[in-house]
Amino acid sequence: MVDWKNPTTLIHEYGAWDKLIHVVDGVYLWEFITNLSFEWSLLQGRRQWRWTASFYIACRVATFAEVLTTFIGFDTTSEIHCRIWSQTVAFFVYAVGTFSLSLYAIRSIAVWQRSLVITTLSVAIILSNVGAWVRRVIEARSKWNPTLGLCVRSHTHTALLNNTLLLATEVVFLLLMVVGICYRNPGSRAFKIMYREGLLWLVTAIIVQTVPSVFLILNLNDVLNVMFVTPSVICTSIGATRMYRTLSDRQAGNMLDFWETSRDETTGEIRFRRQTQFIKATEGQGADAACSTALPMGRLVRTQTQAEERFVERFEAHDIELDDDCDSAKDTKPCVAADEDCDSTKDAKPCVATDDELVTEWVAHAK
Repeated sequence: MVDWKNPTTLIHEYGAWDKLIHVVDGVYLWEFITNLSFEWSLLQGRRQWRWTASFYIACRVATFAEVLTTFIGFDTTSEIHCRIWSQTVAFFVYAVGTFSLSLYAIRSIAVWQRSLVITTLSVAIILSNVGAWVRRVIEARSKWNPTLGLCVRSHTHTALLNNTLLLATEVVFLLLMVVGICYRNPGSRAFKIMYREGLLWLVTAIIVQTVPSVFLILNLNDVLNVMFVTPSVICTSIGATRMYRTLSDRQAGNMLDFWETSRDETTGEIRFRRQTQFIKATEGQGADAACSTALPMGRLVRTQTQAEERFVERFEAHDIELDDDCDSAKDTKPCVAADEDCDSTKDAKPCVATDDELVTEWVAHAK
């Protein structure tokens, strides 16, 4: 049986923890840099600012600060004040969790159309997480280990309350969104809406968040208790911010859903295919301005990118058979006779063009 508190085992676990932290933090740095264009568009005014964007930016900044703080603790070559470092890491870790939950709460409230009950419940849940966040920062402990050359955590079992509360909150918000979407959109359409609104990110965050909670319950040693806390929180942050960006693009008119039709030249069959087009705003214009492929807010019609097609049908005038009496009337305008003589149509206008007007066009506009 493995002795989880053996110093040799702890050294191997610290080595694995160091590698895991660098991989996960590297993934987030890539995520942070590749999506800076969203924040830049907000600062430039090309994207409409909403009060919810403050939670989005706070979540991104707190996660970035947590990554930098973690790098400092694991890559330092000299002794640092470990208690201050561990409290700083705990502050940013649970700040990320709180801001991510705030984004999920905002979405849950929107799904229920700002219901007073759902709003009150969401605010109460967030405030409970804030209280647990402050408690964890105060209780964070660590000390310098000269053999390992890093700060060794202690009393990590106290993080069980924070992680369990974070996991339970994510499950509650997931259930609120699922029930709200199914209640207002019965049938198979509800599953399409869930996928489109990014609930898969929240499901992924819940699965990852389960891992540190299980290790905290087992309480094998201080390393395993906190090894998966940072990866789970970063996964929660990525899911919440990606969900926010997707919904923001749709609500701002930057994500356009439309049906594209095509016709088979052989069989004449008409096919339909759903398309999603991402629209980027034009540089140097206002918030509502868009490029040539974009549409203003509120419009659901795709702009025309090609010239308008016209269908023309032509026929020759001499193909129409004329009555014999009409042929003998040389000085009068020709007319078409059916069962009556031309004399009965003296007051009527001629229904066939003269020899100078040989072609008649029928034009139908296809839009």
